[in-house]
Amino acid sequence: MKKTLLSAAALAIAVLCVLAGGCSGITDVSNPGESESGQVSTDLSESSDTSAPVLRITAAAATISINQGAELNLLAGVTGTDDVDGNITDRIRVDTADFDPDVPGEYVITYYLTDSDGNEAEPVTRTVTVLNTGVLEEYPIYTGEIEGEILNPDAPTLFGGAWYHKVVSSKDSWVGIEATVTLPEVYIRRYSGEYDDTVGADPDARNLDNPSVYLGGNAGSESDVGLSYSRALVNVNGQVLSTGCIAFRPFWRYITSVNKDEGGYDVHGGEYAVSANGNNCIANYHWRYTKYYYLPGDTLRIIIYIPEPGKMQLQIEVIEVSTLESSVAIRERYGWDDPADFKSPVFAAPGHGTGAAAEYKRVNAIDQEGNEGGTAIVSDTEVIGAVWHSTYLYREIDGVIYRVPMGESRRGVLDAPEADRFTVVANGGDAGAETVSIHPGYAD
Repeated sequence: MKKTLLSAAALAIAVLCVLAGGCSGITDVSNPGESESGQVSTDLSESSDTSAPVLRITAAAATISINQGAELNLLAGVTGTDDVDGNITDRIRVDTADFDPDVPGEYVITYYLTDSDGNEAEPVTRTVTVLNTGVLEEYPIYTGEIEGEILNPDAPTLFGGAWYHKVVSSKDSWVGIEATVTLPEVYIRRYSGEYDDTVGADPDARNLDNPSVYLGGNAGSESDVGLSYSRALVNVNGQVLSTGCIAFRPFWRYITSVNKDEGGYDVHGGEYAVSANGNNCIANYHWRYTKYYYLPGDTLRIIIYIPEPGKMQLQIEVIEVSTLESSVAIRERYGWDDPADFKSPVFAAPGHGTGAAAEYKRVNAIDQEGNEGGTAIVSDTEVIGAVWHSTYLYREIDGVIYRVPMGESRRGVLDAPEADRFTVVANGGDAGAETVSIHPGYAD
């Protein structure tokens, strides 16, 4: 295995080289104990210092994840000190081993430090996981009859406390789902206290209605993945969050008694946080990534992918960026990045991918704060014009995974709690194309 030792002095060059595909012939430019003539001195007779320097790496920096191709500061969170020399972080040498930010995988990077008297610190390591950011390629479409398929599923059971349009499959040999959707316009009109009703969503007031667009799966326990209207940065440089929700951001929720992945942003390298209430886990990606802010008019392909038995992943592919005047304006006003493809960490989803029958769903909802399981509150909040262009279930047929259109015979539908508070217009085709609007304050 090729190993490269880098001093802090050479690190800037090294990072550029790594990102460019690697540079040959990089050597340590500040090797302690080397004279100007290049000869290594072993004479320590004039020094009585035998204390080793200390290398430290913060807990948050010891295990991190980066997206494929992303830049990584190899010295972030790493310091070196000595009782005689003081701060000698600039003398740290880095063994990058085979680290390549363009190749997904897990890498171990090792750090070394020597003081001016030749004493060696105990090496430290960090683990870097390079995430595969490529979104799943589209499977071929299957339109024939499927032997033994369970058709015409029942409508789902009502669960109170929210306004939602839910479309569910049968519980059958499905192995995932994808849907392409143009995100709806949002007009939140229920807040804690006063709010500005001249805007769709007031960034300075705490909203009590919370729109969401998501997919879900159940192979014995429920998992939901998708986008929830959330707080977002109104000052990128100062990392200041809005008070109210103003952008759709990724979330994933799952039920498991093992591998909960529980912990705050600090535990997950500053990337995401997972909170657990018993076995019910919910995760959110960090707000600092404005490229994962999605807005009304953005067209996205949302995917539930089962990478291995008992595991699930949310994937989002950006098909088209919104040209709605309001969405263009908010991105410009706050300096947000253009939206990018997203992949969540792989998380526990018991039963999926094991051969167990699974049910999948897609949902438009207005959730209500503190009201889960209760009676949905009538409000003037509206979520208008979510366009589902297509929905496909995944199924393995003769050893090949196909996309199977989720048409009329493969779906049960519930508009809850009052069907006349929804406007649902079928858009034709056999893949469940429709436009959905939710308006709890008035009947259609």
